[in-house]
Amino acid sequence: MDIKQLHYMIKVADCGNITRAAEQLFVTQPSLSTYISRTEEELGAKIFDRSTSPLKLTPAGEYYIRTARAILELQDKLREDVADLNRSSEHTIRIGLSDMRATALLPFVLPEFRRLYPDIKLRTVESTSVSVEENVIEGRVDLGIIPLYQMSNNFSASLLYEEEMFLISAGDLPCHTGDLRNWIDIETLHNLEFIMLAEPARQRKVILALFKEHGIKPKSIIDSSNHMTAYLLATTGMAVAIVPEAITRMMNPIHIPRIYRIGRNGFRWDIGAIWTEGACLSTASRQLIRILRSQAH
Repeated sequence: MDIKQLHYMIKVADCGNITRAAEQLFVTQPSLSTYISRTEEELGAKIFDRSTSPLKLTPAGEYYIRTARAILELQDKLREDVADLNRSSEHTIRIGLSDMRATALLPFVLPEFRRLYPDIKLRTVESTSVSVEENVIEGRVDLGIIPLYQMSNNFSASLLYEEEMFLISAGDLPCHTGDLRNWIDIETLHNLEFIMLAEPARQRKVILALFKEHGIKPKSIIDSSNHMTAYLLATTGMAVAIVPEAITRMMNPIHIPRIYRIGRNGFRWDIGAIWTEGACLSTASRQLIRILRSQAH
């Protein structure tokens, strides 16, 4: 089976007539008839019912033509993707991510990437995780860095790292001594006041799912605009907050807080790179994912 064969069979199916198809393909009618017979012999089934006028597809023919169209569409997409990758020697990779992850990740990743690909430009588009997904779908960015929790099915994804979240409290809480950091039983979170990111933040959803799993009912929830605000408010004793580890390394708090792991083994979620399902990633984009993954560990 070759590409010309697929084109010929589709043309006959569209025309419903071998003579008319031969004229449009600029081949003779006997030559096209021979081509059809050879294709049916290779397939082991009839593609066209020649007893009708116009020609009709057999059940096997319907499946053949549907598959042939899909193959040609994939071939066209392949050409477009390769042309896009080769359009310019100075390629630009657009990365969508939150401002928090941009601050935490990029200073460790971009110097290594720049060393490997000095002629490739990197452009960041910083927004919320929900907006990152929208930007990937709309083609405004090539890669998005987001939590993979409740990720849409419209994307391909590559796991970068597990991000631990910590509980921030201005005062002491009942805790256990750990090797790296004190930790608390999840059940002790019951009836505390919490500062959380407002809807529709994924972090809020994953924390509420954790609470539901363990029967935790917060005394109240105070909405915050971002991780840093939640962290700083927690350091004042206003309430407690659960924030990503990166925040604990970045912030200069108003008051030095207590920082606890949630459970003996900690509470984490997956952070990954996403791109549109079926999109062709450049070699440089794949290398960027590799660097992100290695630096995160």
